[in-house]
Amino acid sequence: MLFEDSGNAIPETHIDDRVMYKSIASLSSADNPRLYKVLFDHFSSLYPAIAKSSAAEFHLGGDQTFRLLRGSKDITFEIVYSDISRFASITRSLNSRAKKYIKGFALQWNTSRIPPPRELLQLPRPLDETRAPDDVLMMIFHLDQADQVEAERKIMACIGALYPSGPRLQGDDYNGQKAIAQLADWLSFQDAKHVLDIEDPDHAATMLISMMFGGIASRMTAGGGLPDRSSLIGYLKDCIHLFVRGCRYKEAA
Repeated sequence: MLFEDSGNAIPETHIDDRVMYKSIASLSSADNPRLYKVLFDHFSSLYPAIAKSSAAEFHLGGDQTFRLLRGSKDITFEIVYSDISRFASITRSLNSRAKKYIKGFALQWNTSRIPPPRELLQLPRPLDETRAPDDVLMMIFHLDQADQVEAERKIMACIGALYPSGPRLQGDDYNGQKAIAQLADWLSFQDAKHVLDIEDPDHAATMLISMMFGGIASRMTAGGGLPDRSSLIGYLKDCIHLFVRGCRYKEAA
């Protein structure tokens, strides 16, 4: 059976156990708009921006991020990372560029350990994954696992999180909207690399997820049965292949 009632719910034993850190530093009296623009332009050229707000936020891959926040008299830097090389790369870039504008530039970092997020989708790290998009999407939706029972469990978690009105496994409290936003972010990066032609990443992410899980969720909510395990996983794989064929850049076909 693909779905079991709460009395026989599968225990949660696959929470991501990566060690995550947050490092914060501020540069006082740095009300030089040129410095902020230099830093913003530099990091925009290296990493995809993922936030449109008073803070400039950049995706370093997975849940690793770098944020620039310019106040009236300071600039605050925040790095969330699990890979220490990401932190080292950011600080080297900051030092090499800021020293041109501020004499004796130096940052004192305040670092703390933070709990890793519980993620619904297995987004690749780094974002510039070189494998074919079909293969990467298979990984994102956990369909590349040799253990089909575990793949089945992940499929059920996706249905429960993305379609809250449908059946869900006890203990799965993933953020469905965040998962859609993360998938849209990955699709946007594929468009920037001219791998997939994605006009509206949010719409494309919703479309793919709806095609994969919407009908299944409706059938389960109505009390209908499901195909056997291999047929279900095969259907989801076909959805991915159909989506990629429809979005692939013509010159990459």
